[in-house]
Amino acid sequence: MATDRLRQWIDLVDACYAADHAAAWDSVGLQVGDPDDEVTNVLVSLDVTEAVLDEARRRGANLVLAHHPLLFRPLARLTPATAAGKLALQAARSGCAVLAVHTNFDAAVPGTTSPIVDLLRLQDVHPLAPLADDPSMGLGRVGDLPAGMSLRDVADRLADGLPAPHLRVAGPLDRLIHRVAACGGAGDSLMTAAHAAGAGLYITGDLRHHVVLDALHLGMTLIDAGHYATEAAALPALHERLAAEAAGRGLTAGLLASATTTEPWSPYCAHHEPKAGT
Repeated sequence: MATDRLRQWIDLVDACYAADHAAAWDSVGLQVGDPDDEVTNVLVSLDVTEAVLDEARRRGANLVLAHHPLLFRPLARLTPATAAGKLALQAARSGCAVLAVHTNFDAAVPGTTSPIVDLLRLQDVHPLAPLADDPSMGLGRVGDLPAGMSLRDVADRLADGLPAPHLRVAGPLDRLIHRVAACGGAGDSLMTAAHAAGAGLYITGDLRHHVVLDALHLGMTLIDAGHYATEAAALPALHERLAAEAAGRGLTAGLLASATTTEPWSPYCAHHEPKAGT
């Protein structure tokens, strides 16, 4: 049985999610490894962390296919002095390649924002920032709800359907919503596009204080469901498409879904000891 080569997996990913569909500022494709290296198992993960690399080693995966690039900004030197340098060294020393599929997956259909679109059953959906060569694809999505919903009901549906039990809401909870824009991950750069598209609600993650204030001033409502939650929900679709393409190409490496949660935040409730005498 022929052994898969890393270049075959690079080609496979590009066939599903073309690198030229990624944003100009993005860093996608092969980040660690030699295209001629053998691939035994592929671990699909949202991020590249020490725990993810340890999981890859335990499960016999020598390729981590991550949504978030490990090497996003150029490194002046490859040393353990930075988190990215330390992780890249760990991957290289363990013989584990790293391949990133970031905004080229965000722009796809289905892509990163599709779970939100599906949960809310949005209709007449199109990208907030369409690709020049294919307007049906692009960053973010905007569409109409089948029937008006309160902001509270939309938030409840997302809290139940995404791994986002602690999402944040800005705006009156009883506001009736008809048109929704969304962007998985950190999408405040598309706020202007969401407003221009007539969205009464914008759903994304990592919303900044002043961006939220400006949106409220414009009459919009907002849900910050978290960067992790709005992207992790899309990984099963990424896995499914890659698995189908790999089978069609006769590739034999196992495709594994990472069991490592890379959500950095933990919920916290203040604990107060009873005061003496009470």
